[in-house]
Amino acid sequence: MQGLHYLKGLKGFTLAEVLITLGVIGVVAAMTMPSLISNHKKSETSARLKKFVSSVNQALIFAEQENGMREDWEIGEMNSQESSYNFLAKYIKPYVKSYDIEKTNFQGKIGAKLTFLDGSQMFIKIGNCYDIYYDINGDKLPNTVGRDIFAFILCRKKDCRLSTNQVTGFWCSATEDRPRDKARQYELCKSNGNSCTMILEDNQWEIPDDYPIRL
Repeated sequence: MQGLHYLKGLKGFTLAEVLITLGVIGVVAAMTMPSLISNHKKSETSARLKKFVSSVNQALIFAEQENGMREDWEIGEMNSQESSYNFLAKYIKPYVKSYDIEKTNFQGKIGAKLTFLDGSQMFIKIGNCYDIYYDINGDKLPNTVGRDIFAFILCRKKDCRLSTNQVTGFWCSATEDRPRDKARQYELCKSNGNSCTMILEDNQWEIPDDYPIRL
């Protein structure tokens, strides 16, 4: 009975108190939600980039086992949809999970694209090296290089003074060494989204907190 008297003595929240509490919760949510969304985008982007780089470089290793060293592969005709298509069909598609290859152009570049099972896409254009653009969400917006599209390059070691025959951040060292200075990399990323993958590569494909482009 004593406990019952105690409960009767308790007062519930007034409507004003409830509204104030809900208001505080709303303000906190409004303050934290953008940060949560941004962190989610960064995590998702990093995960897709890591998967892409790993999958394509692994495909190149398998392709070398069946077709000889990539140093000896025929590059094909430059700026050709047909040559780009053939490269993807022979050296990439057999070793990754994907849909069809399509001859297409991207931002004025002539080439072909391959769509992965997760909806992301890989576009390749053959020049002195292979220009590669990876779109983490396919045809969805914003379709902006440095935000949801990321540029890579694939060069033969002898062409670009590289120590690897695999996909790297977008910079061909044929005439100039790759910038390692952080300030210079950020400057290049702001002026040309192609250069942003240098930042990401040096950060193990994680999106840094001070990444210069808003995702």
